[in-house]
Amino acid sequence: MSAAAAAISLAACGAIAISASPAAATPATCFGYTGDLNQYGTSVVDWTYGPDECFGVAPSGTIWHTWAGAGSWKEMPGDGRALAFTAFFENSAGKAVKVITSSGNFYCNYDDYATNTWGGWYATSTDHC
Repeated sequence: MSAAAAAISLAACGAIAISASPAAATPATCFGYTGDLNQYGTSVVDWTYGPDECFGVAPSGTIWHTWAGAGSWKEMPGDGRALAFTAFFENSAGKAVKVITSSGNFYCNYDDYATNTWGGWYATSTDHC
């Protein structure tokens, strides 16, 4: 996988040291659903205002999530690409997830609880989304 294939096509910010070698698929199971994720595995989030959720990144860089009753792993909206999840944020209005790309850039996606809709990926240079 090239660095470009693993990056979200948005503005750059941040830095991290990573390996450019292709990632192998590792089976991961959350809430009874198994998917092939990269070496960083899963992150399970116990949301306060919504159902618990599991997040992971496939070897291709596509970003996935699942929850109890989802039926399977679902690709996150917005056609994002990442290396790993780095943070999770929530308040009574919604929740956000933060990822890092193979080039060291950080991006967030926000789910508005009023509409239960994930938005698109956007670059961030702050500690939060």
